[in-house]
Amino acid sequence: WIFIFWKVTWTLFKVRLHQIRRQLESLGLVYALILLVVLCVVLFYAYLAYLSKIRSPYAFAFTILILFSIHVSRKDKQFVYSQVDHPVPNIFTEYFIFTLPATIPSLLTPHWFYFPLLIELVRVVAGIKMNSPQRTKFPHLSRIISPKNFEWLSGLRKNLILFLIIFIIALITSRIRIVPLVFLWFIVASVTSFYQECESLQILLASSGTPQKLLKQKIWDHSKYLLIILLPILIINSIFNPGLILINFIFLLVQFTIIIFAILLKYTTYSPNENLSGNTILLSAVTIGALIPFLLPVPVIMCVRNYGKAIKNLKNYFND
Repeated sequence: WIFIFWKVTWTLFKVRLHQIRRQLESLGLVYALILLVVLCVVLFYAYLAYLSKIRSPYAFAFTILILFSIHVSRKDKQFVYSQVDHPVPNIFTEYFIFTLPATIPSLLTPHWFYFPLLIELVRVVAGIKMNSPQRTKFPHLSRIISPKNFEWLSGLRKNLILFLIIFIIALITSRIRIVPLVFLWFIVASVTSFYQECESLQILLASSGTPQKLLKQKIWDHSKYLLIILLPILIINSIFNPGLILINFIFLLVQFTIIIFAILLKYTTYSPNENLSGNTILLSAVTIGALIPFLLPVPVIMCVRNYGKAIKNLKNYFND
């Protein structure tokens, strides 16, 4: 059984690498270079983390937590488990490739044993079936979040329990330096997954009169929702750690740019009723890059670059 598992996994591994190469080619030179820079920086910081006896377990736990949150929030699990041949090797291969930049550097350090341990944990996560019943969860959320902001309404209905758990952990650790920022980043990273599905053309046209008004309204409303989530934790953290006020403020601005970029990227590639899973690589790179100090300008640059593209793409639908 183990031989069959690894044979299927290796075949899928080559297929996924080919798909990644095609996605990178479709992104263009600028985006591909940005992804390359982010990848190199992640490799470097992961290497530094695994060199340290104190930091290595945190780096390992951070990787597993990201992986588990992705597995919980992904929407195609039921289809994969029921329709795809060898579903566990399939999911395992995807997750294994995703975590390689954060774990391969451990092989060059005294803490190399984290790498085989991660492989086993990835296989365990891939085998966890967490299918939600097909019914509307938390129907009362529509009283708080306007239906026109369907991205947040749908996303929170699917991930509210996970969000609450992470938010409570952030609240509990809000007096500790930096720690709550990590959990708030997890929340923001999860929110970016809300923008992978395109609404119908009818909903798009009914939402605003022009592309500019649509983007302005989306950015304004969704930034307010994000502020409601992040601000209480950041205020508490700043009260107990006055020296972090500037860092917390910069962190807040960066999280805004991540959400704005997610919105702009969605409408840059918008096509009615389409799933934009192809945006995942670029969106993940920008989100992860926001953790690295000298890459903080990247989300801002990407927002500026994509605003015009989003307007141009939307005009194709508003002008019909």
